[in-house]
Amino acid sequence: MRKTFLLTSLGVTLFALATTSFGQTKAPNLRSLTTFAFFTANGAFEVNGGATTVTGDVGTNVGAFNGFPPGTLIGNKRLPGSPEAVQAASDVLAAYNSITPVACDRSVAAELGGQTLTPGVSCQNTASPTTLNGTLTLSGSGIFIIKLNSALTTATNSNIVLTNGATANNVFFQVNGAFTAGTSSSLQGTFLVNGAIVLATGASLNGRGLSIGGAITLNANTVTNVAAPLPVSLVSFTAKPQANHTVDIAWTTSLETDNRGFVVERSKDLQSFDKVGEVGEIAANSKALKTYNLTDQTPFTGTSYYRLKQTDLNGKMTIYPAVSVVLRDEVYGLFPNPSVGDGRFTLRVDEPETVKLGFFSVDGRSLPLQKTGIQAGNLLLNTTGKLSTGIYILTVEERGQIRQHRLVVE
Repeated sequence: MRKTFLLTSLGVTLFALATTSFGQTKAPNLRSLTTFAFFTANGAFEVNGGATTVTGDVGTNVGAFNGFPPGTLIGNKRLPGSPEAVQAASDVLAAYNSITPVACDRSVAAELGGQTLTPGVSCQNTASPTTLNGTLTLSGSGIFIIKLNSALTTATNSNIVLTNGATANNVFFQVNGAFTAGTSSSLQGTFLVNGAIVLATGASLNGRGLSIGGAITLNANTVTNVAAPLPVSLVSFTAKPQANHTVDIAWTTSLETDNRGFVVERSKDLQSFDKVGEVGEIAANSKALKTYNLTDQTPFTGTSYYRLKQTDLNGKMTIYPAVSVVLRDEVYGLFPNPSVGDGRFTLRVDEPETVKLGFFSVDGRSLPLQKTGIQAGNLLLNTTGKLSTGIYILTVEERGQIRQHRLVVE
């Protein structure tokens, strides 16, 4: 028997989702929200920087709206008080509330990383903060409802992987708190959130971020509403440095519909992009695997970012997430090494302004370290006192990647 729940809010009778029918989980009814990539019923909407690209509608019913520009929007802005925003505010509350009474099929740990979930209703029932460090795998065709009784934070480079028929349009998270996507996270599904939504630099979402009450903040992100199918199915996009100081760029597609062509762009800061090259005069439609190549003959030294821009025959544009490349004429390193112990060093890095450092003794004690300047693109460092003879470890974090240098003091 199908079970239907009724809730009343804002003077309107709201129909909840049907939970299970003959063992099948039913998706929440998003109504007008199906066209939205982001919406909040009550909160500001802010886009930081021009590298953000969103495919889908965006808006807020109550709060300041600042964005597009900066950023690229392939969709509509729904501003406070507009009929679309008023309706969406009602619908997001209905959708969020409809999930609350749905019975759980299984309990999951507060750390989602490393878990594999199958279709059905999965619940994190504790008040402990929910985190995703690494990969959450969703496996199987069917509806996934993941109920989290706390805020959700994903770590740098964390991701949600869909396998064995799972699709982003069948994945729904209910988050009882804020939702924060870490730097370069790659996420899938619709997030119905009782709090703020923040996407850190480089995070991507194939789905929606919908809040019943909280600000939405974007930072150089690529987001595509799963209700808006992309004209090109991109299998891979890579940029690889070569020995002759060029960068080889390659991408593969599995489906192309009304495709006019591609443009590859390069950036130093994920804010301003320049054209590297383009591929046009191709068949507009294809259902076979197709691989394309370009070579950047004059790449930047250090870190640079490459992204792919695709244009339809009607002029509509899709921008895919950027990938990073590092070219150096010199190797990474800490100099001098060995050292005489005066506490002054030079560190060769790609991003001296933003790099995060840690300095430790061989037994793991954290030691103070100061950045004293930048010289020829290298970072000047100084400890607060003379170092004793021995071995020390310097940790370097750039773009979410961590490496270690071993320092010997004689």
